Amino acid sequence: MIKNYFQTAWRNLFRQKTYSLFNLFGLAIGLSCGLLLTLHIKEELSYEKSFPKHNRIYRVVNTEWAKSSPPLAGEMMKYFPEAAGITRFSDRGTRVVSTEADKQGNSKGYFADSSVMEVFDLKALAGKPAAALREPGAIVITRSMAKQYFGNQDPMNQKITFDDQEEMWVKGVIEDLPENTHLRFDYLASMPTLYKTQSPDWMNARGWMFGWTYVAFKQEQDLTKANAKLKDFYKKYYEGFGTPEVIRQEADKWHFQPLTDIHLHSNLIQEMGANSSIIYVYIFIGVEILILLIACVNFINLFTTQALKRMKEVGIRKVLGAGKAQLVLQFMGEAFILTCLAALIALCLYQAALPFYNNITGKDVSAWELFRPVNLLIIAGMVLSVGTLSGLFPALFITRFGAVSSLKANQLPRSSASWLRKGLVVFQFVVSGLLIISTVIIYQQMKLFHNKELGFDRNNVIVARLYGNFKEQSVKHPEVLEQELLKNPDIVGIAKASNVIGDGLSVEGVQPLNPDPKREYASSKVMRVDDHYLDVMNIPLKAGRNFSRAFHDSATFILNEKAVAMLGLKDPVGAMVDNTVMGVQGKVVGVIRDFHFASLHQQIEPLVLEYKPEWTGNLFIKIKPGNPASVIRFLESKVKKIAPNTLFSYGFLDDRISGLYKKENNMSDILQFFAALAIIISCLGLFGLTAHAAEVRTKEIGIRKVIGASMANLVTLLSKDFMVLVLAGNLVAWPIAWYVANKWLQEFTYKINISWVVFVASAMVTLAIAVLTIGYHCIRTASANPVKSLRSE
Repeated sequence: MIKNYFQTAWRNLFRQKTYSLFNLFGLAIGLSCGLLLTLHIKEELSYEKSFPKHNRIYRVVNTEWAKSSPPLAGEMMKYFPEAAGITRFSDRGTRVVSTEADKQGNSKGYFADSSVMEVFDLKALAGKPAAALREPGAIVITRSMAKQYFGNQDPMNQKITFDDQEEMWVKGVIEDLPENTHLRFDYLASMPTLYKTQSPDWMNARGWMFGWTYVAFKQEQDLTKANAKLKDFYKKYYEGFGTPEVIRQEADKWHFQPLTDIHLHSNLIQEMGANSSIIYVYIFIGVEILILLIACVNFINLFTTQALKRMKEVGIRKVLGAGKAQLVLQFMGEAFILTCLAALIALCLYQAALPFYNNITGKDVSAWELFRPVNLLIIAGMVLSVGTLSGLFPALFITRFGAVSSLKANQLPRSSASWLRKGLVVFQFVVSGLLIISTVIIYQQMKLFHNKELGFDRNNVIVARLYGNFKEQSVKHPEVLEQELLKNPDIVGIAKASNVIGDGLSVEGVQPLNPDPKREYASSKVMRVDDHYLDVMNIPLKAGRNFSRAFHDSATFILNEKAVAMLGLKDPVGAMVDNTVMGVQGKVVGVIRDFHFASLHQQIEPLVLEYKPEWTGNLFIKIKPGNPASVIRFLESKVKKIAPNTLFSYGFLDDRISGLYKKENNMSDILQFFAALAIIISCLGLFGLTAHAAEVRTKEIGIRKVIGASMANLVTLLSKDFMVLVLAGNLVAWPIAWYVANKWLQEFTYKINISWVVFVASAMVTLAIAVLTIGYHCIRTASANPVKSLRSE
C-alpha cells in the first residue's frame, strides 16, 4: 500500500508539471530564506556563549557608562568573596605594528589583567600568557597576528614596535577568539605596562573611566548575593567624594550587566565597539515567519487546487474501502515528498545566496556550516513543520467529502475552500505590501543619514594616521609638512585632530572658572585640534576667532552652541573655563555652530575644542574632487620622504561616516532582498491560481466570445477578482506597516516623516506586478479559439 502511495504521488507530480513546479520553487525559495534567516538569528543570539563561564560573567556598568575606574577591580575582589575572578581591559586603539623582519600593518589591542586568561578561559598556544600579562613590556598575541607578522617563524620573545616608538616583546600566543563575541583584538598588552606609563594619581582615580571591568562569579546564584551588597560597596567606594546624597545617587546607578546582554541589549557611552540591537533580531524573526507563512500559503492554495481535480479518485478509493486516515496519509505523503524536494532545492539556493549574505553582514559563514548536527536538526524541523502545515489542511479538506459527491462528473463541491484560498491570497499580499513599505521607509531613513547636512564638509577628505616619526615631524615642523603636501595642486588644506567624526570622544568636566554653586554642569565631549581644523572641515564660526599660531594659543578653547548653553555663558568669547579633569584653565576664543560630530543616532552634545596639536593623532587632507588615486600616491611618496619606514594608513572620511550606519544599511539590504522574494513567492501562487481559474472558465469564455465579448471585457472578467484581492492585501498591510515603521523610527533622534505616498506607491507596485503575473493567462484564455473552448469538456 505504501508503495502504491508513492507511485500515485510521483504520477501526480509529473501529470501536473506546471502546478508542481510552482509548488516546488515557491516552497524552495521560502525554505532557503527561512534557513538563511534562522542561521543569522542563531548567530546573533549565540554571542559570548562560546565562553565556558558565559552565564557567570558580568560587566560592571552604570546607567550611562560601559567603562569603570582603575581601582574598582581590586576593591571588588576584596569585598565580594562570591567573585571567582575579576579582569579589566583598557583600550590601546588601532596601532601601526612593525617587526624586525620589516613587516608592517594595523593591529588593535587592549591592556589586560593576567586574570583575563582564567575569566574568559582563553586558550594558550605558546608560552604562559597569564604570567606574561604580569610583566611590564610584554604582550600576548593571537594566532592570526602571529601568522600575519611572523609567518611560520616562532613569534616567542620577538620584538614588536608600535607606532615606531613603543617596543614590546611577545611572551605568549593565544587562540583566536570566535566571531560571535564583542571582544575584538589582535593582541593583549600587560596591565603593568599601562601602570608604568601613567601616573599613580590617574591609576588610583575613582572618577576616571579608563576601561571595562568583568566579574566571573563562582556560582550563578552568587549574583543575587552580590547584588544585595552592591550599593553598600559603592557607598564605601565613593566615600569622601561628595555629600551622602550625591554618593547614594551615584551608587544607585551601578549594576552587573550579563555578558550575554552586551551585543544585543547595550548601547552605553564608551562601548568596546558598535553593538547590534535585539530589535533587529525581532525584525528578522518576523520576516522569517512571514516568508515561511506565505510559502506555506502558496503551497496550500496550489495543492488544494490540484487536489480538487482528483475528487473522482478520492470517491473511487472510498468506494473500494479506503478510510479517511488512509486518504489523509496519502495526501500528506505527497505533500512531504514535495516539501523534501523543495528542501533539496532550498539547500542549493542557500549555497548560492551565501556569498551575498556574507557580503552584507560582514561575516564569513562557511558552506559547511549548514551540515553541523544542530543546523541539520533545524532543517529537519523546518521541513517537518512546513510539510505538516502545508499538507494537513488540503488533505483533511479533500477527504471530508462523501463518495457520492466526489464521483459526480466534472463537479467541484461547493465549500468554503474558495473563500479560504482568496483569504490566503490576501494574506500573501499583506506580507508583500508590509515588506515593500518597510523596505522603502528604511531606505528613506538611510538616505537621511547619508544626505543630511551635518554642519561640516565631509566630502573629499582623506584621514591618515599620525604616529611615530611622522607625528613628531608634524608637531615639531607643521609648516614644513604643510608646505610639502600643499605643493600638490589637488590638495586644498591640511589639518590635525585627536579624533575622527563618529569616534568616541573624551568625556571631561568643563565648567566656568567661577562656577555657579546652584547650577549643575553636565560633562562635555572634548577634542584636541590644530589651527586649520575648522577651515579644512568647513565648520563656521558663530562668534570670536579660530585658533591661531600668531596668537601663540595655548590652553585656549572653542565651544559649540550646546556647550555655551550648558555652561550658561552670556558672553562666551573671552570667558575663562576650567577643565577639571585635566586641570587646565583657559580662555574661550571662539564659538562654532553645532555640528554632528557623532552619528545621527544621538543628539548634538556640548563640545569643547582645545588647541593642542601635540595630542592629535589624525591628519585630515582636503582634496579637490576628480583624482584621489593620484593624490594618494603623492601622499605615500611624501610621507616616505618625511618619515622613512612609515606605513601610510589612511581612509576617506565619507566612508568612515557611512560605516556608522552599517547595521541599518545591512538590514535595508536584507529586507530589500527578502521583500523581492516575498513578491516572487506570492506571484508564483497567483500565477498558478490564475491558470486554474482560466482552465475552469474555459467554456464560459468561449460562450462569451461567441455572443460578442471583446478581449478587454474578457481580460477584465478574469483579472478583476484577483486584483481586488491584491488591493485588499495592501489596504490591510498599511496600518500594520505604519505601526511597525513608526516603532522602529523611535530608535533615532533624527528621523523621516512617514508619507502616505509610500503606501500608495507600494500598492501601485504590487498591483502592477500582479497584472504582469496574471496577464499571460488572461490574454491567452481570452484570445483562444471559441470552438476549441467549447469543446474543452
